[in-house]
Amino acid sequence: MKISVIDILNSSNASLHDDGIKVYNEIRRNFNSSQKEEVEVDFSDIKRCSTLFLNASFGKLLADFGEEEVKKYIHPVSYTHILNFTHKYSDMWDNFVNKENYQAYREEALA
Repeated sequence: MKISVIDILNSSNASLHDDGIKVYNEIRRNFNSSQKEEVEVDFSDIKRCSTLFLNASFGKLLADFGEEEVKKYIHPVSYTHILNFTHKYSDMWDNFVNKENYQAYREEALA
C-alpha cells in the first residue's frame, strides 16, 4: 500500500506538527498490524520536511507499534530530493530510541 504525503497535506511542505498528525492518522487508518502489509509513505513532490513533522508522524507510529513493526512494515519512499531528510529521519528515530535521555536533555535545556 502506498500513502501520498502531498495528497494528505495538499501542500509541498511537511513542516508542522499538525501535518505529521494528519499523515499519522492516515497511516494508522490503513495499517493493520495483524495483516502485516507494508505501507510506503510517499514523499514525491514534497519540497520541505521538518523533524517536527517526522516526530509527529513516524515518531508517533514508533510509540504505537514499536521499532520492529515500523522498521519492517512502514517505510518512507521517494524522499532523496528533500534536503537532509535522511539525517532528520535518523534524528527522529534516535529521539525515540533514546527518549529518556532526550527528555532529560530537554528538561535541562528548558530549566
